[in-house]
Parts: sequence; structure tokens; C-alpha cells
Amino acid sequence: MRHAARFIAVFLMLVWALPALAQQSAEIEKAVQGFDRELAQIADALDGAREDDFKLVELNERLRVLNDDIIAAGVDLSPRLTEIRTRLEQLGPALEQGAEPEALQDQRTALSTERAEINTLLGQLEDFSIRANTLSNEISDARRELFTSALSKRYDISLAFGSDVLTDTKDRYSDLVNKIGSWFRFAWRFKSGALTAATLLSLGAAVLFLMFARKMFGEVIRRDPEAEEPGYFSRLTVGFSGTLLPAVGVWVFFILIYALYANFGVMRGDIGIVFMTFFIGIGVVILVWRLAEAVFAPRLPAWRLVPVSDRAAWALKWLVVAMAVLTIADEVVTAMLNLVGESLPITVAKSLVSSMAVGIILLIIASIRPFAGGEGLPDRRWPAWIRLLLSFTGLALILSTIAGYIGFAEFVSKQLVITGAVAATMYLGHLAAHAISRERALAHSRAGKRLQQALDLSESQMDQLGLFTGIVLTLAILGLGVPLLFLLWGFKWVDIRGWVLGGLTEFSVGSISISITGILAGIIVFFVGFYATRLFQRWLDGDVLSRSRMDVGVRNSIRTAVGYAGITIAALIGVSAAGLDLSQLALVAGALSLGIGFGLQNIVSNFVSGLILLAERPFKVGDWIEAGGISGTVKSINVRATEIETFQRKTMILPNSDLINSAVGNWTHRNTLGRIEIPVGVSYASDPNLVRDTLLEIAHDHPRVLSNPEPFVVFANFGDSSLDFELRAYLADINYMLTVSTEVRFAIYERFKAVGIEIPFPQRDVNLRVVGKEEAMPKVLADEEDFGVIKTSRQKQRDD
Repeated sequence: MRHAARFIAVFLMLVWALPALAQQSAEIEKAVQGFDRELAQIADALDGAREDDFKLVELNERLRVLNDDIIAAGVDLSPRLTEIRTRLEQLGPALEQGAEPEALQDQRTALSTERAEINTLLGQLEDFSIRANTLSNEISDARRELFTSALSKRYDISLAFGSDVLTDTKDRYSDLVNKIGSWFRFAWRFKSGALTAATLLSLGAAVLFLMFARKMFGEVIRRDPEAEEPGYFSRLTVGFSGTLLPAVGVWVFFILIYALYANFGVMRGDIGIVFMTFFIGIGVVILVWRLAEAVFAPRLPAWRLVPVSDRAAWALKWLVVAMAVLTIADEVVTAMLNLVGESLPITVAKSLVSSMAVGIILLIIASIRPFAGGEGLPDRRWPAWIRLLLSFTGLALILSTIAGYIGFAEFVSKQLVITGAVAATMYLGHLAAHAISRERALAHSRAGKRLQQALDLSESQMDQLGLFTGIVLTLAILGLGVPLLFLLWGFKWVDIRGWVLGGLTEFSVGSISISITGILAGIIVFFVGFYATRLFQRWLDGDVLSRSRMDVGVRNSIRTAVGYAGITIAALIGVSAAGLDLSQLALVAGALSLGIGFGLQNIVSNFVSGLILLAERPFKVGDWIEAGGISGTVKSINVRATEIETFQRKTMILPNSDLINSAVGNWTHRNTLGRIEIPVGVSYASDPNLVRDTLLEIAHDHPRVLSNPEPFVVFANFGDSSLDFELRAYLADINYMLTVSTEVRFAIYERFKAVGIEIPFPQRDVNLRVVGKEEAMPKVLADEEDFGVIKTSRQKQRDD
């Protein structure tokens, strides 16, 4: 009977699950065949793409996507393998022939076959992943060899001085004009509407951008020519914004033109590369020009960022701009040659001219005397290390070009100009961000003053805004500048995107896999859960518990417990969303446990004590307690400590463990009923019965004194100077103890005065004896107001 029940249960599960398993296996098996074909195609294409870096990058991107798909297929198969293994364990070991139903044996055989097929597929996927990684390494080696050969290749520079240069230039120029002209005539004839619309939209966007930029950033990028000594912060921020914003505006405008032409089908692929190179080149020239204007400021010396003379400022600005123009012209000519066909004489000639010119300009810059020498003294040179660096770089470019290593010289000259401009802009932005984040820097700037007036911000808020702006600006500079530098150094956008996606998706530290996006998702989920808990606490306390007329302390305990539970659940869900496998953190958890045992034991003790206080409730929020020599009202019971507000409105923070382990007095533990005790002394001539009756009358007359339990008077003692009585009365709310005690004392004073009961002060008889006439020091034996002035023996002797 037991075997039959197990058979029926297992059979039903298999009948339900096996079709789905079979279908999934068929799909993955089909995908595996596609992986094999794709890897073969990439391997065949690699042989023909070893001389083209762009094709190598495309193949590498295909490999990356393919490898991700292979890994995903393996991940999909693994749970199925575990499920089949579990079901085989449920079936148990195979019995002898005839000892179990034949259908059960067939199911065991089918599961075993399925497991073998899945293991085979997993092995194939692992082999495919290894092949993909091998091909990726081969592509990386091919790109490295291509880059090295391009830099180390030697050309015959005599080709730049032959007659073939003029002939090829004339032919290539004619071909370029014909191709661009034919493209424009075709676009105008068949796509004139799209061409006109794209152009008008681009111009409209440019006009709107200029108007918006002028309105929003006009004051930020404008240098005031009347400013005699603008601050360093103003010079930096105006220099950086005046460099970056115009360049970004030009780039956005040209990229928008290209995107609109491509979207409307107007731009042809090969023509588009030439236009894009030309547009980007104009943007780079404008960037270098604005950067040189910001740094040297030849027309406005007060805004100059480096202390050079006026003559040197003009020379340095135009020399730097000339290097940028030469470099961009070389790049544009290269793009045109790619369109109309390569020409070795033209390539050698253009690279020779641009590299030699950049080297000569560097030598000229090294020979300039930029710093004024003062009255009657010659101008001073650059510092020695700058002069040597410029001279060495310029000579290296010239000598490399003369030796025929034109590819190396061209690469170095381009990186000097373009990378130098981008790096200098980033450094200028870093200085501006640092200046903005300094204390009171933003509040004292022109833009800061206008912002403060418009938003009515305080000085501290302006400081916080400046710090936040500096951090955001620094992150933006790094996020935009670093990828741009990688692009300038020869990397492709596909490479950068692959690195970014790889870093954000998952990377491994030892055996632990960490995903940046998963961690960010976990943090977001935790904060969402945290704020949802806070909203639920507010609703529970304000709309539910308040209507139940529950005690304030009980409400606080429930609210706090709900908060702890919600934060714990949010933390667990956040860890799960982050994809962290806590089993891999066993060693870290062990170390943390050891640290808790030694270094964090007080914190854990206070936390547990806080939970005990909330559960046991020896006191609650609103209670008047006395602990550790402190008397006050409990304001909140937190994770580590309890806040107590004294009657002087001073907040005292007491650790929860102290409140658990020490004696605590609670005036309002069960209820607010309490007793006040007012001692009073009367003279020995007073009638004790009259005193007792008078005190009881005073107590009964007060509206806050209870009649049940009724007040009573205690004849406490026969004092040295008085008969000591004590009035004891009960209050419904002990929180009024000070108020009632004060009012009763006023009434006692007035009533005793009316009935003639005297409240005495201490009285003592003082006997004086003079020791001798030669006493060296005077002795003051009593207070002047109480007993008169006691004269010393010498004063008494002089009076006699």
C-alpha cells in the first residue's frame, strides 16, 4: 500500500513535469547548435579582419554577447538537473525485476536519460564558453599587434616630395567633390523635404539652445571687463564654464544634425563618417580655443588663470590653437582618403606636415619667456622641467618624422593636442568643483548671490548646496571625461560599453560574485522598505492605535516593535535583491561574531536591553522616572539608549543596559497616584493640636488633594529649635507634585501667620572667652547679621 501511494504521487508529478522538461531541453539543444554555428562564423571572420581594428571590435562584441547567452543557457539548465536528481532520489534505488511497477521503471529510465542529456549539454556549453574566451583573447592579441605595427611601421618620407603627391591630390579632390556633389544632388532631388526638415530642425534647436544658454548661463560664462581683481573662485568657474558650455553646444548641434540626417535617411554611411569627423573636429578646435582663452585671457589680464605676460598670453593662445587646427585637419584628410581611396604619398605628406609642425610649435613654446621680469629685468623662462619636457617632446616628434616613423609621430601629436585639451578641461573642472565646495565660496559668488536671493536660502544651506554641487560636478567630469579619454587613446565605444556593463553586472572577488547593479537595487529596495515601514508606523499610531484609547507607552512599544520588524524585513529583502549569497559570507559572519563578542558586546547588550524594556515595560514613554541620579520624563526608548528629559529641559541619554541592571524609580508606573510630603516646624510655644487641625484644613481646601486616601499629619520629632510636623497628602496626578507642594506651602505660611503659630529659626547661646592679650590672629566667631561684630582681643585692648 505504501509503495502504491508513493508510485501514484511520483507518477503524477512526472506526468505533469516531464513534458515541460522535454520542451525546455529541446529549446536549449537547438540554441546549442546555434552557438556552435556562431562561433564557427566568428572564427572564420577573424582571419579576414586582422588588419581592420573596427571589424575586430565588432567581432569582440559579438563574442561577448554570445558568451553571455552561453552562460545564461547553462544557468537555465542547472535547476533542471537538480530537479531531476531530486526526483530520482524520491523514486529510490531500482528494485529487482517485477518488484515494482513497470511504469515506475520506465520513468526512472527516462529521468536517467534526461540527466545524461543535460550533462552532455552542460559539457558542450562549457566547451563553447572556453572557445569564446579563446577567440576573445585572439582578437585582443590581433588588435594589440595591429596597434603596435601601426606605430612601429616605417615609411619612406621621400614620397611626400614627389610629383605623385600633386597628382593624387588632384585626383582625390575631384573624386571627393563628385561623391559629395552626387550625394547632395540625390538628396535634394529625391529627399529634399527630409533634408530641409532636418536642416531647419537642427537650426531651430541651435537657436533655442543659444537662447537658453545665454539666458541661463550668460552671467556664468561672461567675464566682466571692469572687474579689477576677480577672486580665484570666479576665475575658475567662469573659465571652466566658458570652456565647456560653448564646446558642448557646438557638439550637440552637430550631433543633432547628423542624427536627424541619419534618421530621415538623408545621410549616406561613408559620407556620414566624413561629416562626423569634420563636426567633431570643429568641436575640438572650439574647445581648445575656449580653453586657451580661459587659461591665458590675453584681452583680460585680471581673469588670467596663469601669471604670464600679455605678450606671452597672445602667443601661447594662438600657438595652442594652431596645433589643434593642424591635428584636426590631418584627421579630416584621413577621413576623406577613406572615402575616396587611400594614397600613400598623400598620407605620408599630411602626417609629415602635421607632426613636424606640432614639434616645431612645441619648441617655440619652450623658447618663450612667459613671465614678466619686473622693471629693467628680462622676462623669465619656464621652469626647467617644463622647458625640458616641451623641448624633448618637440625634438622627438621631429626626429621620428624624419626617421620615417610617421605613424608614431602622428599618434603622439594627436594625443598631445586632443588628450591634452580634454585633460586640461577636466583638471580645470576639478579645480572649479573644489572651489565651489569650499566653505562660503558659492554664497560669495555672483551666481550664488542670485540663487540665494531667488530661493531665499540661508548661509548654511548655501554651503550644503555648494558641497553637493562640487561632488556632482566632479562625478560628471569623471563620468564624461574618462570614457572620452579612452576613445581618444584608440579604444572603441563597444570596448568601453563592455567594460561598464561587465563592471555593473557582475565581478568576482575570490569565490564571491558582486554585482554593482544588484547592490544598487538592494539599496533601493531597502530604502523603499524603510520608508514604507515609517509610513505604516505613522498610520498605525495615528489612525489605529490612537482611536483605541490605548496608553501612550503601549502605543510607543507597538510602534517601535513594528519599526524593528519592518527594517529587518526590508534588510533581508534588500540583501536578496542584491543577489548576495549569505552562505559565502560564513567566514565574514564568523569574524563579525567574534568582533561582537569582544568589541561590540556593549552595543548588543544595549540593543537586547532595549527589547526587554519594550516587552517588559518597567517604564514607558511619558513616565516620570529616577535613574542614575537623574529625574525626568521618558521621551523615547531607542535601539541603544533611552532619552530622558529633565525638568530643566535637558535631555539625558542613558544606555539601556544601565536601566536594566540598576534600580529605577518610576513615579507613574501603574498609575499617576502619588503622595506628597511637606515638613514644617513650629515653635515649642505652639499648640500641636491646632497645628494638626490647621494643616489638615489646608490640605482639604486644595482642589488637587484627594479625600480618599485622606491626608494626615505626622508629629515627626522634637527638634532642637522646633516641633517637627509633616503633612502627607495624596494626588490623583503626581506630575502636579511641585505645583501642589508650592501652593500648600504658601497656604501654610499665610494660615500660620493668621492663627499665631510661629515658625522658628535655629537659636544658639554663644559664650565668648578671651584667651590672652597677646593673641596673634583675630577670630570671627559668628555671623555679623545674627550675633553682631565680635572684636578681637587686640581691638578690645586698643578701645580700653
